[in-house]
Amino acid sequence: MDTVLNIDIVKCDLHNPHHADAFLKLTAAYMADPMGGGEPWTNAQREKLVNDLKRNPASLILLAKVKGQFVGLCTCFYAYSTFMVRPLINVHDIFVVESYRKNGIGKKLLNAVEEIAREKECGKITLEVRKDNLDARDLYRSLGFHDEPHSMFFWTKKIS
Repeated sequence: MDTVLNIDIVKCDLHNPHHADAFLKLTAAYMADPMGGGEPWTNAQREKLVNDLKRNPASLILLAKVKGQFVGLCTCFYAYSTFMVRPLINVHDIFVVESYRKNGIGKKLLNAVEEIAREKECGKITLEVRKDNLDARDLYRSLGFHDEPHSMFFWTKKIS
């Protein structure tokens, strides 16, 4: 970290065209990143994504802004822990533009998620991380995240 950046974290309002555009650009950049590894969207998928998330009351999206430019995002969803009898927040995507990494942006995004989780009286924050994403794992550990004693496997069944 060479310089200290003034990082602003804002809740994304997908009804705001600037926020929606930043969300789409940052998520697309994450999908194209080696740690994202996703296929690009079609134009119809881009529009559907924004419209679906606008209507989804469980979505929480935070954007990181430096010098007026959006450089990071954290897309989360509220869920509920039946065991804890409390809500939780799942971090679904977190991404920082490569040229802004190692400046505390990911940490600031996750700290903002934790602040919101405390305000909403959540019992925990969950996330998944690739085994080979060592930088992300180091960040998460530094913020108090850890493997559960009986780690779960992340399984998927795609529905056509």
